[in-house]
Amino acid sequence: MRLWGATSDMIQFTPISFILLLLFFSASVHASTYLPIDSRLYNDLRFLEAEGVITTSQLATLPISRLEGARLTKEALNYTGTGRSSRTEAVLDRLQREFQRELDDDLFYFTPADTANVRYINSDRESFFAQKNREGAEVRRGNNAYLDLTSRFDSRYLGVAVKPEIDLHEDATHFTFKKAYLLANLGREEFMFGKESAWWGPGQNGSILLSTNAEPLTTVKLSNSVPYFPFGIGVRGTLFFARLENDRSDVRKPILNGIRLDIKPARFIELGLSKSALFGGDGRKENPRTFSDSLLGIGENVTSSNANEPGDQRAGFDVKVVLPWHRQPITLYIDFAGEDQRNHFPEKWFYVYGLYLPRVLNLDRLEFSAEYANNKDSFYKGAWYTHHIYSQGYTYNGRIIGHYMGSDAKDLFLQARYNLGAAVLTFYYEELRKLFPARYTWENYQVTALAELSNSTDLTFSASYAREADSNVLLEIGLRHRF
Repeated sequence: MRLWGATSDMIQFTPISFILLLLFFSASVHASTYLPIDSRLYNDLRFLEAEGVITTSQLATLPISRLEGARLTKEALNYTGTGRSSRTEAVLDRLQREFQRELDDDLFYFTPADTANVRYINSDRESFFAQKNREGAEVRRGNNAYLDLTSRFDSRYLGVAVKPEIDLHEDATHFTFKKAYLLANLGREEFMFGKESAWWGPGQNGSILLSTNAEPLTTVKLSNSVPYFPFGIGVRGTLFFARLENDRSDVRKPILNGIRLDIKPARFIELGLSKSALFGGDGRKENPRTFSDSLLGIGENVTSSNANEPGDQRAGFDVKVVLPWHRQPITLYIDFAGEDQRNHFPEKWFYVYGLYLPRVLNLDRLEFSAEYANNKDSFYKGAWYTHHIYSQGYTYNGRIIGHYMGSDAKDLFLQARYNLGAAVLTFYYEELRKLFPARYTWENYQVTALAELSNSTDLTFSASYAREADSNVLLEIGLRHRF
């Protein structure tokens, strides 16, 4: 597969050339595959961060590598603050089990069967809420089943991960590779080619620029999961390019580019700057000048022909503040992004506000989080995730790449989680208000129970009721085993 088309002025990049590049760099480094975004260990790391047990974490850009997960686990194990609660001990135990090889500096291993998942979903109809943040998976009316198996290889030279998935429905069977990538490190830099989910921003329910709502993109990516610490400031960066689908109804095979910078100037403050752009595609320029104009916002929204406009751009920033107060720890965050640019600055803003309580006062087992998203603009109607050139929108295979709620909407999400040792109960409520072109309000109620059958096996049951254009009841059962 070529990332760039034959008519492009940019470099011809193939998997073979990428492998040769990795081998060239990897003589003095080692590779580490990623911790999947759907891993419950991210919730564990956020809990430790909110309690002040770890202070160098930067979890607004996901996924992180297993080496970074092991580094944060070591930091938590070396924490010398007040006595650990039973819940903190349980979290540390899970992290140690997951990253035992990395903690033991065993960095050469192959796990042909790392994690297996089996899920069964029954839905009354094709509900809106049932589709969100499922990596592009389609939940259809009736019975749905999904089976996947993740395999990993980590070594001093290359890291490889693959995740084939079988999607079974009453009248169809579909096979795909939900994940497939190879990578190597140069120092702390990660060079990756392949297909892997990504999430940008501190939000837990939705992300403005890059989320798990659409199918994972096939990308060329340069990033660092393990931060640099110049002058004690944590720094992470990400740059990627992806070629979108061939069967778009607007411009075939456009390029999606993303760049993000995460900075942690103090122990409990985290900042993020991010930008994404659609440009190029069949019949449009794809030379370095087009990329630089797209990156800098040159030629955006000017009175010239569409042929000279660099593309469709979004940019924003986010702030997360962690306050590990003894009586009531709290994490607050805000994510802002603008659609299009004028005078090199974003406009048409999208806002996400959130808070997270790792416990509620002295109720150590109870967590609470809330998130509110709003991109209503009284002047610019239907502005978000749309464009006059890329009229199919900021989508991949029919799903929004960013926040699932789309344009002209307000969304309130509430979540309470109660930890019972070997079991976890989670209650969700969500209200989505669409304001244009039609006005309506949809709601979703959901309860999820997770039971640890063993140290390596989890059983999950979920039931939800959605009040949409038509009401919908969804039941889901999942079994996950880590070999």
